[in-house]
Amino acid sequence: MEKFNKVLAGNRIKSRRLELELTLSEIANMIGVAPSTIQRYEAGSIARPKIPVLKAIASALGVSYSWITGGADEIANMPANAYPADMSGNVRIPVIGRVAAGLACHADMDIEGYEYAPAEDINPDENYVYLRVKGDSMSPLILEDDLILVRCQDIVDSGTYAVVIIDNEDGVVKKIYMSKGRIELRSENPYYPPRIFEGEECARVRIFGKVIECKRKF
Repeated sequence: MEKFNKVLAGNRIKSRRLELELTLSEIANMIGVAPSTIQRYEAGSIARPKIPVLKAIASALGVSYSWITGGADEIANMPANAYPADMSGNVRIPVIGRVAAGLACHADMDIEGYEYAPAEDINPDENYVYLRVKGDSMSPLILEDDLILVRCQDIVDSGTYAVVIIDNEDGVVKKIYMSKGRIELRSENPYYPPRIFEGEECARVRIFGKVIECKRKF
């Protein structure tokens, strides 16, 4: 293969891997090599670098082959918070906070982990998060501890399932209906009455994003 700076390539591989909070074993498993192989590439001590391996590492890290080998390319065109998770093209999306679906609680924005989403469901020009649901107001459609994939956007169509922030502190999952001067937030659970905001009260409601899918583990 063409000559390149193995130390620079190794530094870029390692810095990107640490940025994504991935271990040597995780990267190795993604591309089908031993962890010691990744370690040698990172150290710049690999005797004969192989183009297919470097391209596989680049794909797993969400960067271009050219960038790893010393080019000035930007990191691959992915959402700022989503990274390739395996060679099948899945992307890793951060799980943030616990958003109330019922009795409102503070929407904690700290990342608590990551989940995977199919690449075909992710628009590289948009930002996404998984939010963990708390409460039973959206039962039986959405249950407590379900993960909902949310596309971050501040405008949705009326009749859409969305995550909304009330008074800048309470995140709730609701079906939102909007008309001139009126916002209605509906639950699926009949024990929870609709919440209605009219006139100036509408300013209390801010749309966080549109619910794309619900993930449930048994």
